[in-house]
Amino acid sequence: MPNMKSFKGLLPLFVGFLAASACSLPPPKHTGTLGDGGPGQGRTCSTGTGAGAVDAGESGIDGGNNIDNIVTPIACNAGNSDLSGFKYAPGYTPDKNVLARVKEVMDSMSLTDKAAQMRGVPYGSAFAMQYNDLFRSKDTGTIRGFRYRDGPRGLCLGADMDGTLPNAAVVNGSSVGFSTVFPVSMARGAAFDLDLEYAIGEAIADEMQAAKGTVLLAPCMNVLRHPSWGRAQETYGEDPFHIGRLASAFTVGAQQHILANAKHYMAYNIENNRAGNNAVMDEQTLREIYGRHFRMVVQDGGVSSVMASYNLVNKIKATQNYHILTEVLRDDFGFKGFVLSDWWAMPYTGPNTDVTLLKGSAVEAVRAGMDLELPWALNYNQLESIVNTNGGLTEADIDRSVARILEQKLRFNADSLTGGVGLGTPQAIYSKSRISCDADHIALSQRAARESMVLLKNENNTLPINPSVTKVAVLGATVPYRTTNGGSIETGGIVNFATEVRTGDMGSSRVFEDPAKAVGPFAGIQATAPSGVAVVLGASAADAADADFVVVMAGLTAQDEGEEYTLAGDRISLALDAKQQDPRYIGIQDSLIRSVAALGKPMAVVLEAASVVDLPWLSEVPAVVMAWYPGQVGGMALGQLLWGQVGGTTYNFSGKLPFTWAAQISDYAAFKEGSDTTFDYYVGYRYFDRYGKKPLFAFGHGLSYTSFEYRKLQLGCSEMSQGAVLPVVVNVANTGNAAGDEIVMVFVSYPGTTARRPDKEIKGFARVSLRSGEEKQITIPVRLSDLDYFQMDSATATTGKWVVESGDIKIMVGGNSANLPLSGTVKVNGY
Repeated sequence: MPNMKSFKGLLPLFVGFLAASACSLPPPKHTGTLGDGGPGQGRTCSTGTGAGAVDAGESGIDGGNNIDNIVTPIACNAGNSDLSGFKYAPGYTPDKNVLARVKEVMDSMSLTDKAAQMRGVPYGSAFAMQYNDLFRSKDTGTIRGFRYRDGPRGLCLGADMDGTLPNAAVVNGSSVGFSTVFPVSMARGAAFDLDLEYAIGEAIADEMQAAKGTVLLAPCMNVLRHPSWGRAQETYGEDPFHIGRLASAFTVGAQQHILANAKHYMAYNIENNRAGNNAVMDEQTLREIYGRHFRMVVQDGGVSSVMASYNLVNKIKATQNYHILTEVLRDDFGFKGFVLSDWWAMPYTGPNTDVTLLKGSAVEAVRAGMDLELPWALNYNQLESIVNTNGGLTEADIDRSVARILEQKLRFNADSLTGGVGLGTPQAIYSKSRISCDADHIALSQRAARESMVLLKNENNTLPINPSVTKVAVLGATVPYRTTNGGSIETGGIVNFATEVRTGDMGSSRVFEDPAKAVGPFAGIQATAPSGVAVVLGASAADAADADFVVVMAGLTAQDEGEEYTLAGDRISLALDAKQQDPRYIGIQDSLIRSVAALGKPMAVVLEAASVVDLPWLSEVPAVVMAWYPGQVGGMALGQLLWGQVGGTTYNFSGKLPFTWAAQISDYAAFKEGSDTTFDYYVGYRYFDRYGKKPLFAFGHGLSYTSFEYRKLQLGCSEMSQGAVLPVVVNVANTGNAAGDEIVMVFVSYPGTTARRPDKEIKGFARVSLRSGEEKQITIPVRLSDLDYFQMDSATATTGKWVVESGDIKIMVGGNSANLPLSGTVKVNGY
């Protein structure tokens, strides 16, 4: 028991920490405003889009300049330090009334009705069935089938391809609907903002509930083990802890309305030949690197469903993999929801497959713990015929899966054939295939784009653009690309990088924005320019001959990266225009950038892509911005950031890289080694640390128009025991001349470890907003439980236990993985 004198010194800190990180569901909807630092901010149809709006996240930011609170360290344990957990970590405890209702419903169901809960709609004749049938399960009796939608960057109404939607856009001859398009997940990973991610999850689910959908196929949360992965844009970054925190926040937001779905489980990190790729790894790598973030979204986020991926893990398909679906996901992580397959992820997907093979596949999958086959009833169409047969299933096997599915239907009011679905009443309105009442969602999208963009380089303070300029040229190449645009017919298109709204690939997570509510780069820079400044459009250096400043827009097309079925797939190199086949366009963007650099004018290159891009011209260009795929109003956010001052309001870059940016692709481990690829324990910055490689830009790199200084690190505990949460207290000062947001990161290392551990790993982060000259004290909680590792048994390859080692841990605080100026040590009593 600490003495009362030492505890009294820590009490004010603990009270603030408790207020910032209480483990409870967020308050009722629409009670907060953007930027208020509270969990309700950014809600549907609420106001507040002020510039510089910044969220405390988990930081427990002091509202004033309280910089003199000196922490007297004490011992932390579950009794005096576990202050109800983190925000966005409610977990999930089954409701006894719901469980009783599940039993009641199941007692009246026939075997056929039970089996129908476990599959999509009956298989049709090739693609003669309506496309909408791919995204629903069959209604049975009085129980509604699920209605599924992607996705991670907005409600995918691109799946409405049956040609019946009135007043809709037309793609590939079929109609699609409009909804709010947010920046891709990778962009939001760069924002490091849990409140923002919660608000986006809530907004997408609100729109989906309005359209009567019930299962949101998000968050996508695969580790970016290599920048060549075609679906990089759909995840948050390279670090499992960072991914797990953001995915949990998104999940808690989405599940204010409907079911969320954590995907793709697990080790789905190569797109080409995705159904045949085998991820080979040892058990520690499986659980810590490719499993920890799923463990977090289960235990913290309380996610209701998980999607089994296409690939194999250690030679067994994820959909039939008892080890990962039952022994790891359920027995270890404690998952209580249901598992569904990715679309066509089961071994047999064709209509002419031998029935014996289909039956065997169904038996393996059900026994492994996969509850629901999608999109069609093919393998699982055999369920009734294999119950109580030799080598088949028992009805108890069926009941186990059906109970899991029904529990989540009842939990989220997704079971009724009549009336509304979901929790509460959606504020968005779905009519004629459009989402309306979306002004605040669009404002939220713009805020996300603004928080996400990363200033990679800014030599001689080239940015912000000097307001004294009289003419700015916005240039971009126009290049063709080949894709199916989400359908089954190749159509492709042409991208003008200077003008076009870039929202990402044309795969399953595609979202279509209302063109009347979208702003591209040129339009955004023009709209935010000071009065009297001419902003002109061009395509060559000659078009900028008389300009005072030049912005070159560049990036990747929907052919360069995306899902394989769209003709995109994994990247073939990290170069711009790498997949161009017409000699006229090979290298066209690099050539444009270099020709503009040769003019010797102030300039900035803005990149739109999902991960690392080769920068052969970096030394020739004074300023570089990573804008990602920034959503439907990303152009407006870009303009605000490039000018820095718009209408008397200050805007500043604050995004930081959620992955390690190497100087060349050879600095990464091999992307693919054939059908079998070995997945290293060390990924991202861990890999660079372990093998002594120096990145071009470190994890967490991101510049600002101001400067920040870290001061007075104070660790709230000198000793930690099981259940402890360590308050990491640090002062952050804005020492520059502009207001700005800093992302503070806490890394932990294990100097006395006897196990295989990374040199350091991130275990906390927070975003703080500071005026010029302002200093704030913030607290970032670090849970001792997040510092565990998986200790493998020597006797078997797939068993072991999670262990927290005894000994000292080193706490390091700073702005990125390569710049951690403050450090301290805490003793850990392991378990």
